[in-house]
Amino acid sequence: DAYLSLQHESWKQGQIIDYLNKGLIDGGAMDALSSTRIVYIIEVVAWYMRKTSCQSATFIVGSRPWFNVYKDIADRKKINLIGINSVISPSNYILDKIRSNLWIYRTARNFKHRKSYNPPDGKKCAKYKLFVNGRGDLDLSNSGEHTDFFWLLKSDFPRGSVLYECETITEYEYLTKHGISSVGKQVVPIGETGKVLIKPIVYNSTFNKEKVTIKRELSSYYIERINWRNYFSKHDIKIYLTWYKYTKNHIAISDAINDNSGISAIWQMAFDGQPAIESRTNADVVFSYSQFSNKIESQLGSKIKYQVITGYPKDYIAPLLKGKAEILRKKLQSNGAKLIVFAIDENSIDDSRWHTGHELQRENYSYILEKVLDVPWLGVIFKPKTAKTLYNRLGPVADLVARAKETGRCFIYDESGRHTTKEQPLLAALSADVCIHGHLSGGTAALECALEGIPTLLIDREGTPFSKLNELPKGKVIFKDWPSTIEAVMENWSTSGGIEGFGDWSSIIDDLDPFRDGKAAYRMGTYLHWLMQGYEKGFEKDKIMDVAAERYKREWGEDKVIYG
Repeated sequence: DAYLSLQHESWKQGQIIDYLNKGLIDGGAMDALSSTRIVYIIEVVAWYMRKTSCQSATFIVGSRPWFNVYKDIADRKKINLIGINSVISPSNYILDKIRSNLWIYRTARNFKHRKSYNPPDGKKCAKYKLFVNGRGDLDLSNSGEHTDFFWLLKSDFPRGSVLYECETITEYEYLTKHGISSVGKQVVPIGETGKVLIKPIVYNSTFNKEKVTIKRELSSYYIERINWRNYFSKHDIKIYLTWYKYTKNHIAISDAINDNSGISAIWQMAFDGQPAIESRTNADVVFSYSQFSNKIESQLGSKIKYQVITGYPKDYIAPLLKGKAEILRKKLQSNGAKLIVFAIDENSIDDSRWHTGHELQRENYSYILEKVLDVPWLGVIFKPKTAKTLYNRLGPVADLVARAKETGRCFIYDESGRHTTKEQPLLAALSADVCIHGHLSGGTAALECALEGIPTLLIDREGTPFSKLNELPKGKVIFKDWPSTIEAVMENWSTSGGIEGFGDWSSIIDDLDPFRDGKAAYRMGTYLHWLMQGYEKGFEKDKIMDVAAERYKREWGEDKVIYG
């Protein structure tokens, strides 16, 4: 009722309602004020009630918008939800003020990035440009490392038409050396461009808390859209390419590039085994792994004009990595390793109530390390997701790492890029006999290994019953804990010819990548090139996208482009 009473005609601009709908439920369990957090804690209280045979409970929380909705959820579980007024966080108040005024927003953002390098205007690049919103992985050597330019390296897309945001003079010089133009993170204020955007407002209402929340979201949308469309206009950007679909921001940016008759494109970075609301996507073009990925987007209610199936985008890297992988394998073998395991972990945070936490991540190291110290012919390789903080997160397990390294049968890839470890998971996998991913809930790294035909196991410690990966055979691919997984690995090694179907993903692999030919990055880069060529020919946006889709279908199959 509150939501409907606040709706206004000014919301019928672009994708405001989609932005608002996603923004109102943005934020995971680590965000103290998110809807996820409060619903999750209600479930925790209900779990404790079942555990202790408690018939009813009272749960006191800070009052918040849509409190009655949460109260209804709690009532169904015999929990009396009581809201109390809480002090407004000064940081939230300041943030709200910043996000409600374009001039203040630009000033604050420029202050935040005051130490970032801002390249000189210098030589102008091509008239029409593609802007890459990357992850800080700048490798252009085609070495097989993580790179935001994988699609560029494997296609004929013109480097002179690419624009990237750099943070340091070193990054600027590296990009310039490889023919990539770059801009700094600071925002240069310029006058509004394009059609006038009416600042969205809300109707007057008695729902004060909800009104404040919606006004904040609408102000955020307005500022994001104005700022980005000015940015795109200033640099003549026609294609916005990103991987980041997990917050509401990409929706405002999609509207901003559309204001400049440009195209928003998103490439699938991570494997989604089941629908997760933060993955709901709005874009003109999405490059997906498979038809299964399209099914997930459909279940989420994503709004995508053209979904282009390319296969797994990093499937080209194996030939680039095999030589380096073989060197490490021989090194471990020279120290007595006969069976080599690649153990895959994810990141962790200090507070294990809202994430897997350090204790669970330490298991990804401790069990296999103890086995390496006990078995003189066993070796292990680790490729942590975030190496910068690894040893702090490992705590007492770091001592096990040191002892295992002394055997010469343990190796850790720990060189970092801007944010994550530089090396691809597949590099470690190519040195190993079997891969073990400690989380079925996050299966991208495991998929990368399985696509190469390397036996790959999953440990479902968190419990992920609805994931596509749960269709894989239990006891041969999926396990519940580390001890049973290691026991199965040792049994497979000692069995003549190995256990049939051990680590084998063939039962679902066609659903996850219909190509598996090493050309996914080529397909994506070529498609982007076709879009850019359409602008160079002076075509309108809709015609450009339609022509590219028809070309792709003719070359790769009618079922490889999904409309709407």
